[in-house]
Amino acid sequence: MTTQIYNGKILIPGGRWIDGGSVVIADGRIDNIYAHSRIFDNIDKAIDAEGGYVLPGGIDMHIHGGGGRDFMEATHEAFRTVIDVHRSHGTTSLFPTLASASESTIRQAAAICSELASDSGSGVLGLHLEGPYFHPSMVGGQIPENIRLPHPSEYVGIIEDFPCIKRWDAAPELPGALDFARFATGKGVVAGLGHTRAGYGEIVAAYENGYTLATHFYNAMTTSHKEGIYKHEGTVESVFLMDGINVEVISDGIHVPPVILKLIHKIKGYRRMCLVTDSLAITDSTDGSSFDD
Repeated sequence: MTTQIYNGKILIPGGRWIDGGSVVIADGRIDNIYAHSRIFDNIDKAIDAEGGYVLPGGIDMHIHGGGGRDFMEATHEAFRTVIDVHRSHGTTSLFPTLASASESTIRQAAAICSELASDSGSGVLGLHLEGPYFHPSMVGGQIPENIRLPHPSEYVGIIEDFPCIKRWDAAPELPGALDFARFATGKGVVAGLGHTRAGYGEIVAAYENGYTLATHFYNAMTTSHKEGIYKHEGTVESVFLMDGINVEVISDGIHVPPVILKLIHKIKGYRRMCLVTDSLAITDSTDGSSFDD
């Protein structure tokens, strides 16, 4: 199956645009990009972009809700609503994110996610668990009652029962958090560090034991600070110094100011940073209230 999208404004590598160009897709992959809109003879399907933008669909790896619904509801209806809302805004693939929750809620949501991930048309790539193993003083928008220490009696069974879990975030300085990361990464789960007060030594230990991603970088983590007369590095500076740790950033210009976004890009580079929405149920809804980290 060969498709040609023509008469579009096409985003190409380097952040440049081709106005009035074409994209040819063969068997689900981009075959070539052209600076003209002439339709080729061997095309099975031609789509007129009518001067609109043509660019890759968004992949959101940190997304809690939308349309007034949240993945924490752990129902098929909530999952479908959130997925459809974000798809209407150009997010073609996503990792549903569950905030700190009880084990029963995690299992219920993971069961639904497993079903959706088995359907290639759903756009669901796997489940992201944000917590509940966080530092109690860095809870942010999480539910405090759900925060707890990592224990193998909980996370081992969950990870083994639900291969759809692709990422699990924790505060690496907590007792048991390094054991947790070693087990999770051993099962192919990305260990993210977040909602944390970890300093440099703890970040080094975290990386050595499997943590390779900083969750909503700069948010719900410490920066350089004073304790008495002494200055100490924070989680942020420690992550900057660890070349092997990637960062995700809420790039709305509010959670992370534009100047700091430039700093992150300058130090980490585009290959080690990704942009996420961390969107809540309020996204594309009529509710006028929200909270954030």
